[in-house]
Amino acid sequence: MVGGSPLETGGMVLSERTHDLSALPRLVIVPEQRDPAGNLTLTGPQQHYLQRVRRLKMGDPFLVLDGSGGLWMAHWQPQGSQVVGWVETRPRELPIQIHLGLAVVKGPGLDEVFRQVTELGVARITPLLTERTVLEPGSGRQERWQKIVQEAAEQCERLRWPQIDPPTAWTHWIRELQANWWGIAVARREAPLLLQALPKPVGDGDPAGWIAIAIGPEGGWTAAEIEQAQAQGGMPVSLGSTILRATTAAVVAVSLIAAAYPNRDLQP
Repeated sequence: MVGGSPLETGGMVLSERTHDLSALPRLVIVPEQRDPAGNLTLTGPQQHYLQRVRRLKMGDPFLVLDGSGGLWMAHWQPQGSQVVGWVETRPRELPIQIHLGLAVVKGPGLDEVFRQVTELGVARITPLLTERTVLEPGSGRQERWQKIVQEAAEQCERLRWPQIDPPTAWTHWIRELQANWWGIAVARREAPLLLQALPKPVGDGDPAGWIAIAIGPEGGWTAAEIEQAQAQGGMPVSLGSTILRATTAAVVAVSLIAAAYPNRDLQP
């Protein structure tokens, strides 16, 4: 039983609005693990998680997602789990797409930023190599970040997770950036507050497309980098009167953007 209603097999459709599915395990898979007939090919660690960690019994339900925006119900079988239905979900994504350009910083703090901004709804993250970047991530770092955002999406019940770009040079990023509006967070200079500088919603809806924000390294942007941003349409913006660490600034900026364009489908 889930939410007091029986789970029926055979191509069923469940709705989060009428069923409480929050207690069910959620499992991130790649699309290739689910065939057209609904058969799931689970990895050893996935089977261990369901059977040993979550202690599922034969036929117990769990949820699977692959980052495409869909959510499916499956039944646990040690020799071959099976998708039994599709779940109609509440809308959780923001009405705009947030692209975070974040200068690479030292220490483990960057990993936590990836986790937190995923929870806030960011759609794309580009690690930036700036003039004052002192560390270039190793080859395995991007794979680690991808795993972090998938786990964060699973935890906060998002059905999509951010695209993680390889570390990118600042000058290349601003030349290739595609956004309806973008800003560069600056400190120790006059600039409008980010929340005031964001484009206003049009009518009763929110502007479609991408909002991008660039967060610099611990040493701050150079004057040349700020000029380069402005030459490419970037607007210098302030995150407040105090000087924030780069990792804090990234979370603050994404929070402000998400608050400016709320998901109206969740409002009463």
